Amino acid sequence: MGGAGRFDQPPPLLFGVPSGHPHGFVLPGRHPAGAGRALRRRQHPALPEGGAVKISVLVPAYNEAKTIGSTLDSLAAALPRSEVVVIDDGSTDGTGDVAAARGVLVIRNRRNLGKATALARGLQVCSGDVVAMVDADMGPQAGEILPLIEAVVRGRCHMAVARFASSRGGGLGLVRNLARWGICLCTGVRLQAPLSGQRAACRSLLEQCLPAGGGYGLETELTLRALRLGYRVLELPTGFVHRGHGWRLAGIRHRGRQFFHVLRALWRGGVCRRWQVL
Repeated sequence: MGGAGRFDQPPPLLFGVPSGHPHGFVLPGRHPAGAGRALRRRQHPALPEGGAVKISVLVPAYNEAKTIGSTLDSLAAALPRSEVVVIDDGSTDGTGDVAAARGVLVIRNRRNLGKATALARGLQVCSGDVVAMVDADMGPQAGEILPLIEAVVRGRCHMAVARFASSRGGGLGLVRNLARWGICLCTGVRLQAPLSGQRAACRSLLEQCLPAGGGYGLETELTLRALRLGYRVLELPTGFVHRGHGWRLAGIRHRGRQFFHVLRALWRGGVCRRWQVL
């Protein structure tokens, strides 16, 4: 990985778990589409056929020492035999040390490189056929990622996206509607949670579609790329609750950055060209 960071000593990883284990999924020969909000279909199967499916969870983290411990504890309870990789993206508060104490693999970036780069590094290192992405500040609710993983493993979709429970003060309406409008304009697909960072996807989708940058527009660009390549996307209701930023100055600035980054992601995705055609 060069000089960008270093690895803590990885613990023994358990893959290919038997089908009798609740988190060791074995795929049948074919993948039914299943019920739910399946949005678009790709012809090739989401995962290799036959054998046990390896599960990895990527946790990008920047200065989340206060919450990452409970996040990892929740993941360990929900997915006790899955690979968890924490990408410490230049934290200065000991986030990586807290994660390492939980016995998970930790990748340390020497400086903050952004979420997209952190996820790309984690994807290079992990070995899962299905890869989940969980924000480090999810805390005790991190285990809610399990139904998304199951949806991908069982062939219902190539990427499952968490729909959060309703909450007040989230402040995402304007930015979310911008992302929904842009994705619909470019693909014809109407989504409810285009900004959700809690996802699970087959490895091939992430290798093809994970943006090189994007800031807060990462999820929008990832979704747009996946839909354009014909991958099936499924939104699932979960127990995740959004952590709002309120309407103080910091929250307003945060939403302003989100809006700009999502707009930039849509521009890169061709929304301006599509708008001109219309």
